[in-house]
Amino acid sequence: MHLLTSTICISLAVLLTACNPLDRGSGSVVDSSTATATIGITEKAAFESLLVTLEQRPNADLDCLQFLFESNNDNAIATSWEFAAFEVHDDICGGDSYVGHVRDRYKVSADGSVMIYDSTDGEYKPF
Repeated sequence: MHLLTSTICISLAVLLTACNPLDRGSGSVVDSSTATATIGITEKAAFESLLVTLEQRPNADLDCLQFLFESNNDNAIATSWEFAAFEVHDDICGGDSYVGHVRDRYKVSADGSVMIYDSTDGEYKPF
């Protein structure tokens, strides 16, 4: 039993060490092992950056928006993340509860810049 307990404790210590985040600050990571640095950001840090940017806008009504992650990133860290802002239709926000309308789409880069999708041109532009 003592050997099993020791094995479990060692395994947990190894797993916790391996899962330790590379950067505990902003959520971005710089890989300086290559000639050109690769900069990345986590989905959570990108989403937080988007919310901060949106809260700074006049008349921001984030209570009536729901965000969906739209990136095809398989990694936990990427150079950019994309989000769609859907309007919430309920008794408080109004609107038809059977309709899910995308108000805007956003792309957040690792440097914290936020871009908004321009459907007329079919590309992201500075927000």
